[in-house]
Amino acid sequence: METGRKTLRVLIVDDHAAFRQALAIVLGAQPDLEAAGLAGSLAEARGLVRSSCGHRFDAAVVDLGLPDGDGAELAAELVQAEPAVAVLALADRRDLERRGLTLRAGAKEVLTKGADLGRILDALRRLGTRRR
Repeated sequence: METGRKTLRVLIVDDHAAFRQALAIVLGAQPDLEAAGLAGSLAEARGLVRSSCGHRFDAAVVDLGLPDGDGAELAAELVQAEPAVAVLALADRRDLERRGLTLRAGAKEVLTKGADLGRILDALRRLGTRRR
């Protein structure tokens, strides 16, 4: 990692274990990104955020379709707890109404779950740079 560049600590919240684990591996291979927490539900994510105790997250990748609720709720909670957190939401389909609600809840960007990993990494870097 270049001197002076901060590693962006990312919370990954997705109910598909293979997706969140693969994204964590990809983030770990990047010099400027780090998977700082993984959760498969709203409850798990809330627990991680509560127990982070000084290990705050700079960004979060949040699936909107979680088994125990809407990821937009989590986006709002993350931003309320840490206004500078950059939330990137992932939606199963292009739904303009849901996209708007998610952005109003605090997400900085919404991508479809079909977005390739390069696009997700680019979005995290772009959003993370805006918050610094």
